[in-house]
Amino acid sequence: MEVTFEPERMREEAARKDTERLQGVWKFVSGKREAELLITGDRYTMRFRNGDIYIGRYTVDPTHKPRAMDLLIEEGPENFRGKIAMAIYEFDTDHLIWCPAEPGRGERLRAFPPDDDHDHLCIIFRRQKNG
Repeated sequence: MEVTFEPERMREEAARKDTERLQGVWKFVSGKREAELLITGDRYTMRFRNGDIYIGRYTVDPTHKPRAMDLLIEEGPENFRGKIAMAIYEFDTDHLIWCPAEPGRGERLRAFPPDDDHDHLCIIFRRQKNG
């Protein structure tokens, strides 16, 4: 008989729901760097306006406070390839608030930075509507 721990099952279900909610194209609304985020399955592509493109896999932990996302950078600027960007995120109706730490840093922000914080990247995206 397999024993599943309730908290782990709840975390997995919450992660599945957030992963479903993240699917699609997210357009830039505001933040320090203009970007577009595409999420398909467990893969992401982040295209910054300056031409930087990051591609890789991600995982989420919505039970973390604030919600946590780890992004493995498989393709992108050479100095970040193979590193993990530890991010926090939150949904606000049809918006996604996303704030990563520097790739490879090994720690994530504990809270969303204030609007006048110039040290941390924080981007607000709006889901692109189909059609």
